[in-house]
Amino acid sequence: MTGSSRYRLVWVVCLLLLAGFLANSISSYYVSRANVRETIIESSLPLTSDNIYSVIQRDLLRPIFISSMMANDAFLRDWTLAGEQDVGQMERYLEEIRREYGTVASFFVSEKTRNYYYWDGILKQVSESEPRDVWYFRVRQMDKPFEINVDPDMANHDALTVFVNYRVYDYGGNFIGATGTGLTVNHVNMLIEDYEERFAREIFFVDPDGRIVLHPTASGLSSYDTLADVPGLAEEAPLLLHTKEEQKLIYERDGKTFFINSRWVPELNWYLMVEQSEDELLSPHRNTLLINILLALVITAVVSGLCLSAINIYHKRLKARHDELEIKNREIESQKQELERGADELAQANEALSAMNREKDEFLGIVAHDLRSPLATILGLCALMEDELKDAKGSSREFLKDIHNSSLHLQELIGDILDISSIESFHGPLDLEPCVWNSLAMEAQERYKPQAAAKGITLKTHLDLAGEQAVLTRSKWLAICLNNLVNNAIKYSPHGSEVWIETVVLPGGECELRVRDQGPGIPDAERGKLFQKFSPLSSRPTGGEQSSGLGLYIVRKMCQRLGATVELEEDSSQGCCFVIRHPRHTSRRI
Repeated sequence: MTGSSRYRLVWVVCLLLLAGFLANSISSYYVSRANVRETIIESSLPLTSDNIYSVIQRDLLRPIFISSMMANDAFLRDWTLAGEQDVGQMERYLEEIRREYGTVASFFVSEKTRNYYYWDGILKQVSESEPRDVWYFRVRQMDKPFEINVDPDMANHDALTVFVNYRVYDYGGNFIGATGTGLTVNHVNMLIEDYEERFAREIFFVDPDGRIVLHPTASGLSSYDTLADVPGLAEEAPLLLHTKEEQKLIYERDGKTFFINSRWVPELNWYLMVEQSEDELLSPHRNTLLINILLALVITAVVSGLCLSAINIYHKRLKARHDELEIKNREIESQKQELERGADELAQANEALSAMNREKDEFLGIVAHDLRSPLATILGLCALMEDELKDAKGSSREFLKDIHNSSLHLQELIGDILDISSIESFHGPLDLEPCVWNSLAMEAQERYKPQAAAKGITLKTHLDLAGEQAVLTRSKWLAICLNNLVNNAIKYSPHGSEVWIETVVLPGGECELRVRDQGPGIPDAERGKLFQKFSPLSSRPTGGEQSSGLGLYIVRKMCQRLGATVELEEDSSQGCCFVIRHPRHTSRRI
């Protein structure tokens, strides 16, 4: 090991150690931040919101209680019902309310005369055509007993005032006017600033439409009219306003993280928003993080010195071990050469086995081919004997039928073996030829019509007009695939059912051959056995036919060689629907 390599190793160790310290410090910081956030969201802000709500009930809700008392005052009702004779009485009454309870406004508007009374007499008569009197006619029509709105106060030099407008009823429940009190917005802002100083939180009020109706003059939100205008709250604002339940939210503004607690104040018909910045609470944790990083650097420097000493001590031992490994390496190289000789011998044996396998396939094909002629003779003799024994009694006809069915099964099995031999013995590229898709389906229909008719099954076709065009494929193999699927469909379909042969040309140019039946279908548990050689399934042929268990295996193997696919549609609700999907080849060889 060279000196530079030893130093490089020390640096790696130091970097790993430093990375571990940093990871631990940073993870601790993030855990602390998570705890701070949880404390703010789950306890600090909700508790502050509850405290502020209690103070609001004392400070801001007081005008509501005063207005409610005025609306239910017997003097106000009796004076109005008596015809509003002595205006001085109403002046003294409203002045006493204003002086006694410390409000900046106290008023009464009569429904009968439309006079607007305040502590200094009659201010004016309200009119539906006057924009500044819209509030009265809104109160006149509303179902709630009172409302809170912010308007300029004509009696106080148009100072922006928070009014509590209360409906007044006579003893029969009839609306006779509106009364109430008011606080200037500046006074309310002073109250909110007092809350903020007391609770170290930013406090503001939002109406159900998202408008920021009240906030301190020095608030960071003073330049925004609605929650949606606040950076970082454009998308989250509806979450705070969609329910009157308590809501919690985290958002980013001006590069800082803020937490908001929202609660509905039914007496004000506003949302109380309490906001807390994360940065101030995280400042001690950031200082701790910096201290931990400095400690990590010091410890890393000490450990790096120890590592250098340890490397120098063990260097000689490593050199001796290196010499031992060189000897072992030469031994391993010798063993490797022996393994390569063994691999060559294994490759030769594998080639010999492949040759024997090819000879087996050829022998199997010859035997299967030579058995066809005797079987054809047996089937012909069975047909002749069936005519001669048509009037015979006893078990002769049953024996003859068994011979005929066994011969047919053997003939089908031989055909399957020859098909398998044709596939497995074929090596090299395929020569493709034009094949008309619809003609292939029609030929299969004509071939299997007698077999289907014998079981009372109707064999139908549904052909795509685009299937009249020729497709490059190996026609014989594709016909074998289609014949196997049609033969299976007839075997497993009940008497009187239908079997469909369909052609479909997909928009991308792929062609499909579909074979649908109304048989019992394939259970989900057995679908994994499909297309396997000699795989028995629980379904049985409906006419007592026999199956070699090779048909679907042959279909899959031939489709693979043709570059096509075959599958059982998963969504078939009744029976089976096998689909051969064939690509549109552009070359005559694959």
